Amino acid sequence: MSTPKTLNPIETNDDDPDNQLQGAQNIFEPSTSASSSLLPYQTYTSTQCSERPSKRSRQLTLFGSKKNIGLTEIKINDNNKSLIKMIVFDYQPLSIVENVGFLEYTKKLQPLYSVPSRKQLTTKLLPQEYDNIYSKLKSILKTISDLSNTTDMWTDCNKSYITVTCHFIFDNHLYSPVLATREVFDSHTGLNIATTLKNIFNEWGITNKIITIVSDNGSNIKNAINEHLLKYHHPCVAHTLNLSINEAIKGNIDINQILKKCRTIVGHFKHSSYANGKLREFQLQMNLLILKVKQDIVTRWNSSLIMIERLIDIKTPLSATMSSPPRAPDYLNASEWEIILDCIHILKPLTTYFKNVPIENTIGEAFKNILIDVVSRRLGNLETNKIVAKATFLDPRFKKTAFGLLENANNAQKWISDELTTMIIHANNDNDNTEVNIIQSTTTASTSNTSNSIGDHFDNKVSQVQSSSSPSTTSTLIIRQYLEMLLLISFLPKILVTFENFIVYYTS
Repeated sequence: MSTPKTLNPIETNDDDPDNQLQGAQNIFEPSTSASSSLLPYQTYTSTQCSERPSKRSRQLTLFGSKKNIGLTEIKINDNNKSLIKMIVFDYQPLSIVENVGFLEYTKKLQPLYSVPSRKQLTTKLLPQEYDNIYSKLKSILKTISDLSNTTDMWTDCNKSYITVTCHFIFDNHLYSPVLATREVFDSHTGLNIATTLKNIFNEWGITNKIITIVSDNGSNIKNAINEHLLKYHHPCVAHTLNLSINEAIKGNIDINQILKKCRTIVGHFKHSSYANGKLREFQLQMNLLILKVKQDIVTRWNSSLIMIERLIDIKTPLSATMSSPPRAPDYLNASEWEIILDCIHILKPLTTYFKNVPIENTIGEAFKNILIDVVSRRLGNLETNKIVAKATFLDPRFKKTAFGLLENANNAQKWISDELTTMIIHANNDNDNTEVNIIQSTTTASTSNTSNSIGDHFDNKVSQVQSSSSPSTTSTLIIRQYLEMLLLISFLPKILVTFENFIVYYTS
C-alpha cells in the first residue's frame, strides 16, 4: 500500500543513503557487547558503503549528533517562564515572538532554544502560568482574615471595563495583586456594578473578609458599594484631591485666566515648528538645557503644575522667542509671572501641607485660602473616621504625627487599644481561665521536688509575672513601645514583625 502524497510527497529511492541509514538504524543502537561495538567499522569497510564513503559518513555524523544535542525539558520550561515574565512585566505584545530581530537576538543568546509561537503562548503557556498563579493566590487568600479592595471603571474602544485589586499583608509583606478585569456589558447602574463586583469577590472567596473598598467619587460606584454590597466605601484621596484643586482653580477667576493664557502659549509652540525652532535657537545661544513646553490636562491638577513649572524653567529663552515670531499669542506680564510662582509654591507641597507656604501675591493668597477650604471640606472628616484613623495610626511612617488635631490622634490610639485588648482576651481564651491556670501552675511548682533545674524555676516565675498583667495593661504597653519606635519606612517589616511578636509573647 503506497503512502499518501499529502504526508510524504517525496518519492523514495532504494539507492538513497538516507533510506539505507534508516534501515541500518538498529546497527547503532547502544550495546555493551564487544562484538556489537565493531559493527560500525565492519559496515564502513563493506562493499555497499564503500561506493559513497564521504556522503555516507556525513549522514552518520548528523544522525548521531541529533540524539545527543538539545536542551533539557527543565531548561526549556525555565526559558519559557522567563519569556512570559518579560512579556507580562514589560507589557510587551505577544507578537514579539514573531519579530525577526527578537528571534535573532534569542538565537544568539541560546542557539538551542526554540522560541514558542504566538499560538503556543495564547493557548498553552500563558493559560498554564495564569492557572499556577491563580491557585497560589487563592490558597494565600484562604489564610487572610482581613483585606481591602480598590476598583475603577474605564472605557476603551466603546467597551467598558472594571478592575479589582486586592490589598493584604501576608508573611509581613504588603501584597496588591489584581484579581480581575471584566467587561461590563450593561448600563453603569449601581446594581449592575455591584453584581459584577460580587461575582469577582465570590470567585475568590473574599466577600466576608473585605474591610473597605476604595474607588473614585462617582455616584454609581458609591451606590454599588454602600447600598448593594453593604461595604464601607472609602473615596480615593488622589481623585478627591484632584476635584478639590480643580474646584479651587475654577473659584479663582484670576488663576483660571492665567492658566488659560499659559495653555494658549503652550499650544502655540505645540503647533508651530518655527516657534519651536526659535526657542531651541535661543536656548543654544544662552548655553541652556534644551527643553520643550509641556501641555497640561484640565482634569489632572498635577499636569497643570508640570506645565507652569516648565514655563518657569524656560522663562528667559521663552521671553526672547515670544518677541520675534509673527502672530504670537499674548504673553505673560510680570505680575502674572509672580502669580504663577505662587501657584507652584501652593501646589508643589500638596503631598505634605501648605498652610505655612509663603505667598507674595494677594491673588495667590486667595487661591491658597480657597484650596484649604475645599480640601478641608472634602477630606477633613477622614480624621474622625474609625477605619482611616486606625490605619493612619498603625502606619509606621506617620503614627500620631499625621493627624491635624491631637484629639483625633488620641481617639485613634484609644480605638486601637480597645481592639487590641479584645484580641488579647480572645487569645487567652478567657481571662478567668488564665488565672486558674496560674494558680495550678504555682501549686505544681511548689510541690515539685527540688531536683528541677534553675531554668524551670525562672520560667515559672516569668510565667506568673507575665500572666498577672491585665489585657488592657498589656495592650497599653504594646502601643507605648510601638510609638517609641522611629518614624522610618525602612523599619516597616521590623515593626510588623515586632508588633506581632508583642501580641504572641503577651498572650502565650
